[in-house]
Amino acid sequence: MIFRIWMKVVLILSVAISLTQCKKSATRQLDELLESRSPFLAATFCEKNKTQLVDRNDDCDRVTRAAKEEIDIILNRKLDLGIAPVIVEKTKGKEIEEFLQTHTRMGIRYWEIWKANVILE
Repeated sequence: MIFRIWMKVVLILSVAISLTQCKKSATRQLDELLESRSPFLAATFCEKNKTQLVDRNDDCDRVTRAAKEEIDIILNRKLDLGIAPVIVEKTKGKEIEEFLQTHTRMGIRYWEIWKANVILE
């Protein structure tokens, strides 16, 4: 009886250990996102995992600036179009909206302007 309980405990512990070892570190996940060339995905990940990425502040600041610059470029097209809204690819638009919702400071600055001037297609 005790042996069976002991075997179950060992099995549960070994499964738990293997599952935790399979998960990629936040640093590795950030590296993969930086390679994906989407500043919005990387900047969103940085914002969600700030405490785990303290040693990667430079990378996170860089992708956040790149995301902000890209949003500025998109919204500046509105000036060129006059009253017509700016059309953005749906997947990219969703990435941008998630970034704005996650990154509070950027969301406060851009959310209302974004929603009023951009259409996702």
